[in-house]
Amino acid sequence: MNRIVSISRHLQFRQSRQVVRNAGNTISRSMCTSAEAPVLVEQTGSVAHVLLNRPKKFNALNLPMVRQLSPLYTTWLSESSPVKCIVMEGAGGKAFCAGGDVADVRTQLIEGGSLPQDFFYEEYQLNYKIAKAYEEKGIVQMSVWDGVTMGGGVGLSLHGKIRIATENTLFAMPETGIGLFPDVGGTFALSRLKSTPAVGQYLALTGERLRAFDCLHVGLATHYLPAEKVKVLLESVKGLNDEVGRVSVLTELLDELRGSNDPPNADASVIIPHENAIEKCFSASSLEGVFLALSTYADDKEWAERTLKTLKSMSPTSLKVTFEAVKRHMGKETTIKEALTNEYRMSQRFMRLQPDSDFAEGIRAVLVDKDKNPKWAYNSIEEIPKEAVEEFFSPLGSFHPRGEVKLEL
Repeated sequence: MNRIVSISRHLQFRQSRQVVRNAGNTISRSMCTSAEAPVLVEQTGSVAHVLLNRPKKFNALNLPMVRQLSPLYTTWLSESSPVKCIVMEGAGGKAFCAGGDVADVRTQLIEGGSLPQDFFYEEYQLNYKIAKAYEEKGIVQMSVWDGVTMGGGVGLSLHGKIRIATENTLFAMPETGIGLFPDVGGTFALSRLKSTPAVGQYLALTGERLRAFDCLHVGLATHYLPAEKVKVLLESVKGLNDEVGRVSVLTELLDELRGSNDPPNADASVIIPHENAIEKCFSASSLEGVFLALSTYADDKEWAERTLKTLKSMSPTSLKVTFEAVKRHMGKETTIKEALTNEYRMSQRFMRLQPDSDFAEGIRAVLVDKDKNPKWAYNSIEEIPKEAVEEFFSPLGSFHPRGEVKLEL
């Protein structure tokens, strides 16, 4: 049965007065412009459409966006909500969401503001709602990774049921290069890839960038769709009516739209040619073991040397904490709630100045001064005391202005 709705007159946003809910305020779609709101939301029957709308910033996630989205998810996950499917995409054609707007976080960290506590606290609360939407409420979130998808954008999408890669997808969790760690539930999700935990450690530590083919191969993306078919998909989903919450029906639609199109550049995979090496080197029980394995690996020597050089350019503190987090969260008994609780503790320990954390220096080097020459607090991973790493995972005490993160629907 052909599930593609006739949509030729709908390929652009409808100019009729369709309702857009902006964190409690109601305006018509025809009144919206790119400058009006960082998130545009349209609800049509059982389908909620979310458009991340900061194209000049590659749709980078900031606290006002989190505060707009979080109450909407609370409403959609309520018993009285008709929503069965949430479709999320990014504006501008270049990015889904390139990450969190961490430069502002760094500024307030230095100046003593509350953003370093508030942003991560409320972001993780939103991540949790997204992660539990299908499991608890049967709501399918379908995210379209048409362009750059990193950091905070991963948190908005990776825990949802359907993640669609296009030929424009560029996925990465590059946080160890800015003195942070792959958060937003990243240490949990990367430890559970359909490939192997070693691949998850590799991606978490190196920040390797993946295109559509590799995203599908390792299990980050669930489906592939050519970018030119995305608008057709969005309108077709609205025509599914009561079936829109069924994953099998959505998969059938996606497969039909994809047709015979496969992800491009399969021969340019950065994973498949090195899978044996990744498994051998990144299955080590310690970060020091990973470094040793890379330094002695002969079967794929050029890759091993290049990878070791990459790791040595990252924040040693970030590498140690990231390795430990992925290792702790790969256990089958660990829940996303427990992982996000740990990650909030970690995030707050990273919201310190050197020598306790490299975050401010990493952001300076990459996003502020852009000299790409960070001066890390430690010269090597061997210099970092074990107790310093353990502290990142310890509960937040009364010293912390917000305390432990509260995660609920």
